[in-house]
Amino acid sequence: MTEEVPKKKRRITLNKILFWLNLLLVLVTFLCYAGVTFSPGKMGYLTLFGLGYPLVLASNILFILIWMFRRRRFVVFSLFAILVGVGYLMDFINFSFGVDAAEEGWKGLEVMTYNVNLFGLYAPENNEERRDEIFDVLKGESPDILCFQEFFHSDQKGYFVTKDSLLKFLPTKYFHSRYTHAKNGRNYFGVALFSKYPIINKGFIPFESDVNNFCIYADIKYQGDTVRVYNAHLQSIRFKPEDYAFVDENKNKEELDKGFKRIAWRLKKAFEKREEQVKKVVESVSKCKHPIIMCGDFNDPPVSFTYGLMSKYLEDSFKACGSGIGNTYNGVFPSFRIDYILHSKEFRADYYRSVNKKLSDHYPVVAGFTLLKP
Repeated sequence: MTEEVPKKKRRITLNKILFWLNLLLVLVTFLCYAGVTFSPGKMGYLTLFGLGYPLVLASNILFILIWMFRRRRFVVFSLFAILVGVGYLMDFINFSFGVDAAEEGWKGLEVMTYNVNLFGLYAPENNEERRDEIFDVLKGESPDILCFQEFFHSDQKGYFVTKDSLLKFLPTKYFHSRYTHAKNGRNYFGVALFSKYPIINKGFIPFESDVNNFCIYADIKYQGDTVRVYNAHLQSIRFKPEDYAFVDENKNKEELDKGFKRIAWRLKKAFEKREEQVKKVVESVSKCKHPIIMCGDFNDPPVSFTYGLMSKYLEDSFKACGSGIGNTYNGVFPSFRIDYILHSKEFRADYYRSVNKKLSDHYPVVAGFTLLKP
């Protein structure tokens, strides 16, 4: 009897601790949702909670399992938190499957977006080998439209040839690019768009918040219609070497505090700049009279202000045909889906996939579309 009483007390105490931890988790879950709704420029650090959504979701599922075996009536807390944000859950994870283009003889418009990280220009080992491996992936996919972020092109004869090579071996003979800057007047860094179909109009959307990021677009003649393809590279976080070192190395309390504050500040500033950028892109999208495909590296996960605003105007091909969490980032920090191919209602997304090739810090993403005729 004396042994059973302490066990019972310990069980009750543990349940109380779990109860309050669960309520705290529910609060954090709603802060994740709030970060999507409220302006990063006004709410500051609130938008950071969206980055933790995968961990928060997993924690809620864990609490549901725990309460199933301890206090079933408490399952309602985390279950309620998940169900309230079911829309965000569907943005994050999906189990739809599109057609098999090869087996079913699919005929439509295939689009790829790929942050190529300068084709490995600054790779620690053989950079030309890395470039050629990326070329092999592009040859194998051979899409109708290619959107590159962190594109590199040089007009120095024989030096790290990219643009001319792509125009030779791909069917995409029409080209539109915009460069953030030129190094030595001969080497260019920016974004590029290649198309198999004629480009009849070109444009770009500058961002006042940062001249190193912008969005280009091309009006393309396709199936007797004109479609507009956007290629956006939104504000990156631009971590410094000391930020990456902070993740890998053991630090004392003072260094940890400084590191956390520094990283949080960088994240906050990036969120604020992306807000201005995505609003400018959405303004252009809302005025466009053509069917739209939007490609790009948004540098934001699905549970974010950027994605939330963009998805009010365009549909996500991943949600129509993707499976799993659709991770597209291959960097040091936790992986997310930050590269997207969105589309207007005039298109039907038929398939979606990311290509599992670790040649950049991003995976290439491919989607197939059918242009719906009125």
